Order: sequence, then structure tokens, then C-alpha cells
Amino acid sequence: MSMNGAPEKTLLQHFLTGRVTVVAVGRGAEDWSAVLAAAERTVIAAAVPASFDDWCRRNGLRHVDGLLLHRAGGALAMLDGADEMLRLRRIDFIQFDQMEAGGDLPAIYGRLQRHGYSLFRFTDRNLQFCPQPPLDGRDATHLAVAPRHWKRLFARDTSMFRYADLFPRYGILPRGVIHIGAHEGEEYPHYVEAGCRRVLFIEADPNTFARLAPKFRDNPDVTCINRAVSDRAGRLPFSRMSGSQSSSLLPPKEHLDIYPGITLTETIEVEAAPLPDILAEFRLDAVGYNVLAIDTQGAERMILAGCGPLLSRFDAVSVEVNYAELYEGCGRIADIDDLLFAQGYERVEEISPFHHSWGDAFYVRRG
Repeated sequence: MSMNGAPEKTLLQHFLTGRVTVVAVGRGAEDWSAVLAAAERTVIAAAVPASFDDWCRRNGLRHVDGLLLHRAGGALAMLDGADEMLRLRRIDFIQFDQMEAGGDLPAIYGRLQRHGYSLFRFTDRNLQFCPQPPLDGRDATHLAVAPRHWKRLFARDTSMFRYADLFPRYGILPRGVIHIGAHEGEEYPHYVEAGCRRVLFIEADPNTFARLAPKFRDNPDVTCINRAVSDRAGRLPFSRMSGSQSSSLLPPKEHLDIYPGITLTETIEVEAAPLPDILAEFRLDAVGYNVLAIDTQGAERMILAGCGPLLSRFDAVSVEVNYAELYEGCGRIADIDDLLFAQGYERVEEISPFHHSWGDAFYVRRG
């Protein structure tokens, strides 16, 4: 990459693929436009805003895949105005050169690390992990990486949340789990490992349910229900995909580009209802369940919106989240935040071990 004049390539391009939003900020931002656009990235170049948080709100940006600071007049000043976006980890990657940092490098590293970011520098054609700010003054490009990417990029670890670690870390004592989008109940051993045998599995696809139910027929701690959970009751279209774990109440969109080997095989109709209605129909007491898990391929926002007052009665919510429109009209992570923050939850962890466009998030209700 060229450090002066028109660049050849950004460090961000090594980590971001597909339809992503890269914001280039600073007097030199326009220099990067052709490079990023040629890579089919969305580029928003801007003069240095007084508050990056406010600028994002004005421009309708609730998540930024990459932030590129180029002759912005100081990286620390930019980060001062991006406190909300950083605190909520709504910026995935931040790239800045040594001259942007100036003498503020320790303060910049400290600010980003407090929000969970990992810091690297690229110099002499090597990417070096820097747990401490390098103070040798060498010409370099620095990269901050949000924590959800660590496993995929640097550990080659594709495991999702381990509840046996996650629950005690945040003081969650699971009485029971409602798992929506059960598939074939693969999560059950993980719940048992975390000390919870009582699970309500809800699965929309009747074919998948036919494989799920027999597995737990003789387990008195497990209840299996064949229903789609949504924000309204009735018969709803259901997109059945060639990979059964990708089926959804929503039609696929960018999912078809990211996973071209998984295709839409047919659209069927399924019986749907809000979660409180399903619990009432099957005479199940919500008090017995204090953890909600949702893995429904883009339908998460509809499910949470349909919970009503029930949503405030859980201690924790583990939910699949999207950072791109993998399914038509699917909620993004900021939409999930809106619903759960309003009910007193805090998003404490995220993980994306397979692809940067989706992952899981864990929310804990405070107070």
C-alpha cells in the first residue's frame, strides 16, 4: 500500500469482502474512492465531522464495516466523537497511519482496547499484534479489530458461544431455555453442560421437526413444538433452503451471494404465532424459562417484537444477528439492540466465527 499520494490498496480490503460500508474520513478521503469502489465496496467520503456519532445518525449509518482515517487531522480527535459507535462496537475495523496518531498513540490504543478492540500494526510487510502501543515511531499502518472477528481471523476457530463459560461470566443461573429455531436440537448438550436440562425447542419446518421430536421423546425435561414464531398469527410463507439450517420465514437475499451452494428449494406455508400465544396454547408457564435463544435466519426482529411484555422477564437473550441483508427485510444488529435495550438489556458479547455478515450476540438484562 502507498502511504503517500493515491493508495494502491487498503489494509481493510484484506479483511472485508462483499457488500460492506467503508467510511473514509479526512482531507485525503477522496483519494481512496476509486480503489474501494473498484473492489465493489460502498464508500462514503466525508469532511472531518465535529462528532462522528452525530454524522452517522444524520447519514443513516447504524453500522460501519470499516473506518478509514486519512489526513483527518488526528485519530484521537475522531475517536472522541465516536464514543457511542465504539461503545456499541458498531465499527468493525478502524485503519489509520502513524502520522494520524502523532503522539497520541498510547491514548488511542487505550481508548480502543477499553471497548474490546484488538490492535495491530502493519509495517515491513508484516501484520503485528500489539497488546501495547508500539512507541518506536516507525512508519506503519494501524488496524483496530472489533472482538467478534478474533476467532475467525486470527484463531481459525469456528466454535460459537460456549454457554458453560458465558452464563457464569455474567451471573446467569439458567432455570430453563426457550430455543426458537431449534433445527434438530444440536444445542441441547451445550445447555446441559451449562447446567440447564429444561429446554423448550420450537421449530417451524415440519420436516425438520419430524427429525427433532423423536430425539427427545423420552426426555421429560424437553418439550418440542412445531410452530413458526413471529410478530403475528396465521399462515406465513417459509423459505425452505437446500441447507436446512438456512431456512427462514424471510426470502434469502445476500445469503445467495455469500453461500452460493445453498439455494432456495421451495416456499411452503407454516403455522405462526407470537411466542406468548404459543406458550398459552400449549399451557406452558414462562416462569420456568429465564433464557431466550433465537436462531431463525433473519426473523429475529419479528420474534422479539412479538414477545411484548414477556421480553422483559428473561435474564438473558442469545440471538443470531445480521450485519448485512442476508434475508429480505431482516433486522440488523442495531434493530435488535433497539428492542432489547428498551427492555433493560445490555449487549455484552458478539461472535462471528464464520463470516463477517452474521454471528451471535448475547444480551443480559440489568436490574
